[in-house]
Amino acid sequence: MSKDIIEFFESYWKYLSPLALLFMAYMQTQFVNKAEFQTHTEKIFNRVEKIEQILIRMEASVETDKRHDHLLSDHETRIRTIESKVK
Repeated sequence: MSKDIIEFFESYWKYLSPLALLFMAYMQTQFVNKAEFQTHTEKIFNRVEKIEQILIRMEASVETDKRHDHLLSDHETRIRTIESKVK
């Protein structure tokens, strides 16, 4: 019985090595090369840069909107004060 097990493992290891080499060769084909990686990295960097610029503009717009809201509120308060005095 132990001879059968030993023979099974010996034949198993005999076939495992070529299979492992084939698997490693297959895995090498699944990775992008350096040039492709750099191209995609540059594209992503450009997109992130554009998004940052848009966010900066949006933030400036929000600040302007806050200032306008404050001015509008101030004007509305003044108009209401004048209306109350006129009545």
